[in-house]
Amino acid sequence: MTTNESRLCGCRCGETPVRGKFLPGHDSKIVPQLEDAHGSLLDFWAWYEKAMAATPPEPR
Repeated sequence: MTTNESRLCGCRCGETPVRGKFLPGHDSKIVPQLEDAHGSLLDFWAWYEKAMAATPPEPR
């Protein structure tokens, strides 16, 4: 198994996942973080759509 030393956990806990973008279970921390920052998921989605409307999509 290889380590993922260059990438911190996506939940911003400061830990380094062995594989992937999150430590086990840490992906579920994102929704409460978004709600804290934006009020609700609907408020976050409205903010995201407005922010992305001014941003051209990146090619895949």
